[in-house]
Amino acid sequence: MASPQFKDAQEFVIKFGKYKGITLDAIASTDDGLKYLDWLRGQAWLNDPLKKHVLNYLNDPTIKKELEK
Repeated sequence: MASPQFKDAQEFVIKFGKYKGITLDAIASTDDGLKYLDWLRGQAWLNDPLKKHVLNYLNDPTIKKELEK
């Protein structure tokens, strides 16, 4: 069962750039989008609340398996 933090992260909406107005879950539904979230996680300028939600999303066991592929 998904954690409440993961569920919140799934529904979080990006407020800038190419994915503006799109939820993390929708972004991650494509390989390119999932790679983008993985890249975003490593950016020093990333701050809360986006940072918190990206980390919660990518730390979900199911998502971790997808990233390993």
